[in-house]
Amino acid sequence: MSAMNDDSIRWVQIAVRAAPADVDMVADVLSAFAPDGVAIHPAIRIDEGGEFAYEELPEPSTVTAAVRAPFVEEERRRLEAALTALPLAEALTTVAYIDVDAHDWAEEWKRFYTLQRIGRRLVVHPSWEPYEPAPGEAVVALDPGAAFGTGQHETTRLCLAGLEAHVRAGDEVLDVGAGSGVLAIAALKLGARAARALDVDAATVEVARENARRNGVDAALEAAPGSLGDDWPWPGTPPVACADVVVANISAPTVIALMPALAMALRPGGVLIASGFIARDAAAVLGRAEASDLAVVAVAEDGDWRCLIATRGGERTATARPG
Repeated sequence: MSAMNDDSIRWVQIAVRAAPADVDMVADVLSAFAPDGVAIHPAIRIDEGGEFAYEELPEPSTVTAAVRAPFVEEERRRLEAALTALPLAEALTTVAYIDVDAHDWAEEWKRFYTLQRIGRRLVVHPSWEPYEPAPGEAVVALDPGAAFGTGQHETTRLCLAGLEAHVRAGDEVLDVGAGSGVLAIAALKLGARAARALDVDAATVEVARENARRNGVDAALEAAPGSLGDDWPWPGTPPVACADVVVANISAPTVIALMPALAMALRPGGVLIASGFIARDAAAVLGRAEASDLAVVAVAEDGDWRCLIATRGGERTATARPG
């Protein structure tokens, strides 16, 4: 059980207002202080006339996290120093500290999480809201818990669209930085035969496993704490030519650092879908991909966010995984 559900513990909510291009950096800083993850609430305009439609506005988003009380002045100074050191596009407009009730915090973020459609087939909806699929739809019922990945952030939407376009029946998929598991689960719903999901946060891995069970794909999804290279968690199956599709929705520095390993994980003809970076970092990400012997197919856009689609040379065939 998450500590956030323990009513005996007192909490302080941290709320930071940040420009859309800066929210991921701010969220990374808050996550270092917060035991149960962060939530990003973009400014939106809701269309009351449709089933659900909204427009994200180019206005500051609110990034929130909860820390155990008391969050004393020294800790607040450390947090604010870490925020000040970020290479932000715009100055932060608000850093607030609010005493909150644990139950209220655990439920509040759900108001911002609603059904959305990706491309022609894919639907992601909150697990606590019923949904009746239309014929041919691939539906993911999700409870992200403390993990990143509701499907509503631009980078997640870009990766989901990439999966819809490139996953083939029988593929094996590797999700690096899996968070809630939404991308790996979506790949399976789109026809992949098997998926592996990696995240450095062991608590997040359990969220991914629970979401896989919720969606009936737990037999096809292996989730484990770790990453590529020395942190690969599966003995006897090195992360070399092990997947037909590799998806990585992480930060620009991490994508750049892992690019050679991401490329090595692809089978010949395999597809890399990588996001988590903004326009100003695109040239560095593309350069690293090309230096890793990947062919850039496209760079998809959603606002200021970008998603790399690249392939590894050779003929693509889905191959059974050893072991």
